[in-house]
Amino acid sequence: MSRILLLGGGHARPPLLHRLARLKRAGHDLGLVAPASQFWAEAIPPILAGRVDPAAASLDAAAMATRHGLYFFDDDITRIDPAAGQVHRRQGEPLGFDLLSIAPTALTRPLPGTGDHPRCFSTRPLPRLLALHKALVERFRQHPGRAVALTIAGGGITACGLALAMIALAAREGGHIAITILTRGRLLTRLPEPAGVRLIEALAAHGTILQEMAPVLRVEGNEAVLEGGDRIAFDLFLNATGAAGPGWLRDSGLAVDADGLLRTDAHLSVPGFGRIVAAGEAVRPTDGQHPGWSALAANITALAGSRPPHPAPQQPPPCLIDVGDGTALAAWGRWWTLGGPALWALRWLEGRWLL
Repeated sequence: MSRILLLGGGHARPPLLHRLARLKRAGHDLGLVAPASQFWAEAIPPILAGRVDPAAASLDAAAMATRHGLYFFDDDITRIDPAAGQVHRRQGEPLGFDLLSIAPTALTRPLPGTGDHPRCFSTRPLPRLLALHKALVERFRQHPGRAVALTIAGGGITACGLALAMIALAAREGGHIAITILTRGRLLTRLPEPAGVRLIEALAAHGTILQEMAPVLRVEGNEAVLEGGDRIAFDLFLNATGAAGPGWLRDSGLAVDADGLLRTDAHLSVPGFGRIVAAGEAVRPTDGQHPGWSALAANITALAGSRPPHPAPQQPPPCLIDVGDGTALAAWGRWWTLGGPALWALRWLEGRWLL
């Protein structure tokens, strides 16, 4: 029987652990290495919109692992030694493995001047968004007649969805928010063009300023400095420029891209190491597959049973964004819709995540 080790907080998802617990019952040893305090990414938009208490985002990885019969190690990873089959961690002795699954929590691409800035926040790690929610609520309540100037660097689905959530928060709190979105390229390129246009129209209807081809180079004081030299003053700043991988992936000699995100093949296997698989927000399959949890669970199970893994799906799960006017946008591949049924589906999924 195999020693199966799960690295990273991405594994702290009840449906995933429920599936993997079957391996424990089949006689395999399963262990999870991650900080005990974890967060639901799916909870962040409704929290930022003010509809859900921030405590709903918290997860206890230790309790979840114990409930499913896994060993749990409340620790941070420092390095993997694939040749020796060992994981080095910050607090304890190295852990050996026969089969390794990597699902680390992503970081945000670094932006000079934002690291220790008290008014700058980022999309990852997730507690930074909870801190942004707190900062916005405090400003709305302390200065109810004054608009909070929020500048967002990044024009993807995450940036625009969070902007709509924070517009809803301002309305709920009786505050005012003036958002400027600055993006290196075009806005919302991962959505079908008509769907992107509808989201842009929804943002513009609330007075959001959207600037394409306006990359932020750095932050100086309380100003975002653009590539052309222009400066945008802000009260609060959100770095939503994209994901970056934790440094220990590169330090372990694993294949990573320019942002430090872990490379895998179409089966979510790490190149050169057939007994190491990976998934989640810090993983980029080379063939464009979606590094999702169902494929990860299926391939861990296959490898534990000495069976070949299966290719991960090409399409990510449907994208659902609350527009804030009683409708939501749903998009999957080239298909999209905007309306009340999409909002109902979003609320139903939120109930599954948060209850």
